[in-house]
Amino acid sequence: MAAVLLFRGGPAESSEPPKLVETPAQVAQSFVNKAFSGDAAAAAALTDAPPAATQMLAATKTGMAESAYQARLTPAEPPGPDATTTEIVASVTWTMPNSSLLKYDVKIGLQRADSTWKVRWAPTIIHPQLTEGASLTYRKAIADGALLGRDGKPLVQATIPDGLYKTITGQAGDLKGTDGWEVGIASGAQFTVLDGKKPEAGEKITVTIDPARQAAAQAAVDALPQGAAIVAIEPKTTEILAVAQNKAMTGTNPFVGRYAPGSTMKIVTAAAAMEAGLVSANAAVPCPARATIGTRTVNNAGFGHDSIPFHTAFALSCNTTFGKLGYELPPNALPTMAKRFGLGADWAMPGAETNTGKVPPASGDQQVENSFGQGNVVASPFGMALVAATVASGRTPTPTLMRGRAATAGDVGSAPPAAVLPALRQMMGEVVTGGTARQLAGFGGLAGKTGTAEAGGGSAHGWFVGYQGGVAFAVFVEDAGSSQSALNAAAAFLKG
Repeated sequence: MAAVLLFRGGPAESSEPPKLVETPAQVAQSFVNKAFSGDAAAAAALTDAPPAATQMLAATKTGMAESAYQARLTPAEPPGPDATTTEIVASVTWTMPNSSLLKYDVKIGLQRADSTWKVRWAPTIIHPQLTEGASLTYRKAIADGALLGRDGKPLVQATIPDGLYKTITGQAGDLKGTDGWEVGIASGAQFTVLDGKKPEAGEKITVTIDPARQAAAQAAVDALPQGAAIVAIEPKTTEILAVAQNKAMTGTNPFVGRYAPGSTMKIVTAAAAMEAGLVSANAAVPCPARATIGTRTVNNAGFGHDSIPFHTAFALSCNTTFGKLGYELPPNALPTMAKRFGLGADWAMPGAETNTGKVPPASGDQQVENSFGQGNVVASPFGMALVAATVASGRTPTPTLMRGRAATAGDVGSAPPAAVLPALRQMMGEVVTGGTARQLAGFGGLAGKTGTAEAGGGSAHGWFVGYQGGVAFAVFVEDAGSSQSALNAAAAFLKG
């Protein structure tokens, strides 16, 4: 029996390499097209190290912000059929957000794996100087200039009243100058600049408001049901430390609202009378409970003395004593002296419109009333804070709200008379230790003057102006009936 052998044939083996899906140039072009298009993973998949490539491509995409990436491959001879590696040069251009260009060349290496070419991953494909863990980064170089708070840091809007903030920022304008830019390699905290433009420094302006004192002043007036305001000033520099008003005080603000100052005006009258030689701090003066001076009948608040030292008459706020002194002063004595303390004076102060008040020339009966803050004398809380600051410092005030932008003086008097200041300070101290503000005696070093000002219709405003250490201030309360509410608010402010 014959055996039959059957043979199964198959295709003959070929010695030719597998046919390539894409050429190296096509792979490289696809890589640069996808690298920073928003899909880092798709570009990374064309490399031999997708995880590392994905991370660094994404980091540079973020670091270059809105910059546009473009890469143009340099034409080159294709590799031979047996080649397993090749390299293609690409010219890269980044168009940054400010339209500046960053240009450089990179070398893209490729490795053949069977029928596929893969990009050999290296950070230098992004930029020749890039290393693992770093990223190409664009950033602004911020100009050095700004509106600053008293602490030297950028001004925080919430630390000053909204209206004041709007006025200040409106007048300040653009302070920060012109920002620059820089592009470079970021690696941790290190940044290597590749290109850029330095910023042009702008102006620095410090707003003088003290956040802590402002908060204390605001809390003090917010605790009152009537309209109330506090202005605080640093005597040494006349910088504004605080300016606060509550919601019940409407239609005006502490810089411009003008009211009869009541007995706080006696600070000015005392200075004028002592300089004129009409009286000295220790001289005996009459303080009757009621007196007719000229045609005016003047009353004290339920007290009277046949004869007391002038400093005591000041501490007790004796209207009859001051009415008589005012009657004897020449017509311009009070206006002139008031301006020497900043009251009735005029400044153009950057950051806020101001009006200190008005003390018109007067004589006879009119000056009787003006001498104790009635009549036609008016003052703003700002103006009376200046008076207190000037007593404390002994210098002509120059109110400042924005350092670097000095106030321009208008009708401002010379420095207050040095000869009367020691006595005036002692008398204001006695107001606190044994006079009408003795409830504040626990505040060491405090000196001041109370005031109750008739406002018509049977109402009266309350005042307390004073100074302690590095702060001078005025407290005003509408329709308070007496100075008691102002004293309470002053205590709350000083405690704060």
